Amino acid sequence: MTMRIVVEPGSYGCHNMGDVAMMQVAVTRLNEMWPRAQVEVITARPDLLSLHCPSAAPLSAEARNAWLSGQSLIGALHRKLPAGISAFLRNLERELWLRCSKATEVGVQLKTKLLHRASVSPSGFRKRLTGADLLVLSGAGMINDAFADSACPLLDELEFVLRAGVPIVVFGQGIGPITDPVLLAKMKAVFPRLKLIGLREGNQGLPLLESLGVPRDRIHVTGDDAIEIAFQYRPPSLGDALGINLRLAGYAGTGEETIARLREPLRCAAQALSSSLISVPISLHESDSDVNSAGRLLGGQGHDSPATIEEPKDVIRLIGRCRVVVTGSYHSGVFALAQGIPVIGLVNSPYYEQKFTGLQKQFPGGCRILDFRQPVASSEIQDAICKAWESAEQMRERLLKAAAYQVELSRAAYKAAYSLLPLDSDG
Repeated sequence: MTMRIVVEPGSYGCHNMGDVAMMQVAVTRLNEMWPRAQVEVITARPDLLSLHCPSAAPLSAEARNAWLSGQSLIGALHRKLPAGISAFLRNLERELWLRCSKATEVGVQLKTKLLHRASVSPSGFRKRLTGADLLVLSGAGMINDAFADSACPLLDELEFVLRAGVPIVVFGQGIGPITDPVLLAKMKAVFPRLKLIGLREGNQGLPLLESLGVPRDRIHVTGDDAIEIAFQYRPPSLGDALGINLRLAGYAGTGEETIARLREPLRCAAQALSSSLISVPISLHESDSDVNSAGRLLGGQGHDSPATIEEPKDVIRLIGRCRVVVTGSYHSGVFALAQGIPVIGLVNSPYYEQKFTGLQKQFPGGCRILDFRQPVASSEIQDAICKAWESAEQMRERLLKAAAYQVELSRAAYKAAYSLLPLDSDG
C-alpha cells in the first residue's frame, strides 16, 4: 500500500508567497525522503497548487473548514448565555466533535441547510486525514494571540489526528506571543505529543514550548524553511535598489498614520542614495495586500508591477535587485537576509516584534528594528536606511553564512523526523 503524507500549509489560498515557499520546501524534502509516497496538500486553490507543487495532490480546504465548523453548531448563542453555561456547552460541543464526528457531521449538514449554504460533506476529508501515515504542519505564523481564532481550531484538528494514532511533525513554525489561556491550554494538550517541532527562532518560541512541557530533544531551532529557496536564487552581488514592503493589517498594528510617517523619509533616503524604490510584496490577498499598501505608500515612485509575481521565486528575484529592504512583513525580510541583504523591520505590534527579534537572532547584525509604537523621527528612519546601505557590502558574507547554516539546520530537522518515524520509505 502506498504511503500517504498530508501537508497542512501555512495558508490554504496560496496568496502568501512566504507560506507558499515553505510549502514548496516541505513537499520537495518529503518527496526526497519518501520518493514513492503520495503527498497531499490541503488547499482552497488546486490550480495554484499544481503550479507551486506539481507533484502534490490537493485535499479540499473547503471540506476541512466545513468539518471544523462542527465545533460551532450553536454559533453565537453562547455569547448570550451566562459564562459558566457557555463554557460548559462549548466544551461539550468540542468533545462531541472530537469523539463523535459522525454526529457532528449531521449537525454541519443541518446548519448549512438552515443558513441556505452550499453543502460540503467533511467525511471524505476526515477519512483522508486520519488514514494518513503522517501529518506535516508546514511553516506558518498563526499560533499566537493575533490569530487565536484560527489557531484554536487548528490545534483541535491536530488533537483529533493524534487520537487517530497518526504521527505529526511540525517544520518552520513561528510560535507566539501567546497569553490567551484557552490557546495555551490547547497548546499544552497537543504540542508535547508531537514527534518533532522545527522552530523559526529560539528567542521566545523555545522557552514557550519548554514551559508547556515539550521535551527539549524534540525541538529544533532551524530558522525559516523558506531560507533555502531565497538562498538558491541569491545574485552574485548586491543590487542598487531600495526594497519596500508595508503590511497594512490589524495584526500588524499599521494604518494610514504609518503610511504618512514613512512616505517622506523613504523618498528622501532614496534621493540621497541615488536609488530607486521598488515594491517587494509577499501577501497578494485582497484583505492585506502588500501590493495595495505599497501603491499607496510609493505612489508613482515604484516600478516592476507585482502582477508579474506568481511564485516565490518572482519576488525573491525582485528582492535580489536590492541593497537594503525596509519591510513591515516577515518574509520579505527572510527573502532579503537569505540573499545577504540587510533589513530594516517596521514594528507596530507584539506579533511583529517577535518576528523581527527572531530574525535579529538568526541573522546577527542584519536586521535593525524601528518600533513605531513609540515616536520615530523621519531623520531616524533615513539614518537607519543610510547606515544599512553603507554596511551592506561588509555584511553580505556574514548574512549568507548565517543563511547557509540555517538551511543545514532545517534539513537536519527533516532527517531527524525521518529517522524517528517507523515508516516504509519504499512505499
